[in-house]
Amino acid sequence: MADLNNDTIAAIATPPGQGGIGIIRISGAGSFAVGQLIFVRAGKGENAGKKFGENYQPKARRLYFGYIVDMEGRELDEVLISFMPAPYTYTCEDVVEINAHGGVVPLGNILKLINGMGVRLAEPGEFTKRAYLNGRIDLLQAESVMAVINARSAKGLYSSMQGLKGSLSRELSQLGEALLGLLAAIAADADFPLDDLQPVDYCRLQERVERLRETGVLLRRRGARGRILQEGLKTVIAGKPNVGKSSLYNLLLNEDRAIVTAVPGTTRDLLTDFINLRGIPLRLMDTAGLRRYGDAVEQIGMEYSRRAIDSGDLILFMVDLAYGIDREDIWVYENLPRGKGQALIVIGNKIDRPRLVTSEALSSFFPEEEVVEISAMTGAGMEDLEEAIVRQTFSGEVGGAEEALVLAARQALILDELVSSLDDAAAALADGYPLDVVAIDLQQAYAKLQNLFGKELPGDLLDHIFRNFCIGK
Repeated sequence: MADLNNDTIAAIATPPGQGGIGIIRISGAGSFAVGQLIFVRAGKGENAGKKFGENYQPKARRLYFGYIVDMEGRELDEVLISFMPAPYTYTCEDVVEINAHGGVVPLGNILKLINGMGVRLAEPGEFTKRAYLNGRIDLLQAESVMAVINARSAKGLYSSMQGLKGSLSRELSQLGEALLGLLAAIAADADFPLDDLQPVDYCRLQERVERLRETGVLLRRRGARGRILQEGLKTVIAGKPNVGKSSLYNLLLNEDRAIVTAVPGTTRDLLTDFINLRGIPLRLMDTAGLRRYGDAVEQIGMEYSRRAIDSGDLILFMVDLAYGIDREDIWVYENLPRGKGQALIVIGNKIDRPRLVTSEALSSFFPEEEVVEISAMTGAGMEDLEEAIVRQTFSGEVGGAEEALVLAARQALILDELVSSLDDAAAALADGYPLDVVAIDLQQAYAKLQNLFGKELPGDLLDHIFRNFCIGK
């Protein structure tokens, strides 16, 4: 990505394709001159047919109706245009926005005209990068822009908006101030040991470090919740063949996506769709039935199923109450991944038919699991299943979704490293290490905090961060 300088950039800021309106954004010192040169006002007043000039300047943040014209005076499109002077713009630079018709040809012609006047085509994320480098937002807020754009649910959007408004920045700033306070206290104790300063109380210091560590752990936990809201809870429907997995998949999607027959092993491929369940996005996966033996094609499908189950966040393990629970069910259950953080719900299906397994017997087979009974054919019991999924998503914690943090992958990784440094500081204090050793761990934690805000990051890393943005943003 090019370095920030005095050049002027432009890009189409709306999605490609046809639409009622398409927006072209121009930012930089030359944006006003370009906008005035290519725009002619429409209407019947004294300024109709005129371009803005020396004695006729556009007013700030007002929409003007007219036409974009080329150098020969030919009208390219009928538009609304606005002129927004720095610093009160998205980039803190002079910005011109053109609201044209949202077709590929009119937008392309206007952008080509602008580029021909010495305006460079913006690179992905360059508008937001300029907002960051010009001090309007910090890097955490800049990364929240993409989280807002990529939100898959109302709750995910709410959490992303909190990051954009600076809530995470404020929390981390408070954590940074507390870290600096600890480092200052340790430095004073080391530099002025003979002065009349109160010596550092190890127990008090240990309590303060532990509180900071708990704050970091809580932020990390909230980030895990935010990942669910942003990426979707990877929810895998598992079980032996013909227990009703595909019927449940279709029922949750509210459409017939998976083929359903009475023939075991109908599902051979892995099917994936996104759904929104009570504000929680689920990345729903229907898997091939698992059993000990099968033909070559079934074995391939089962291998896909095992991989999906191993990487899932939530496993919906289904059994057939009308058929009964046999050794194959128990074999599948015993081979489900445990201890990797996955949540599990046991689903007893086909309560609309005469059943061979009672509710009491079902619970006795799986005493440590949450058990729900449904009919994937009639929809009976689905409300209970939805409630169970919501409980498992945030482990029953009140305010789980509301307190979530949508973190970029970079942020989550650095936050893990920050907590690790605080863990080391707490352990060093507990083991009685000298304060200068503790200070090293705290300094590392503070350095990680600075990296979260984008301070002291190399330029190529910044370019990589913003390169993942869409063009025009």
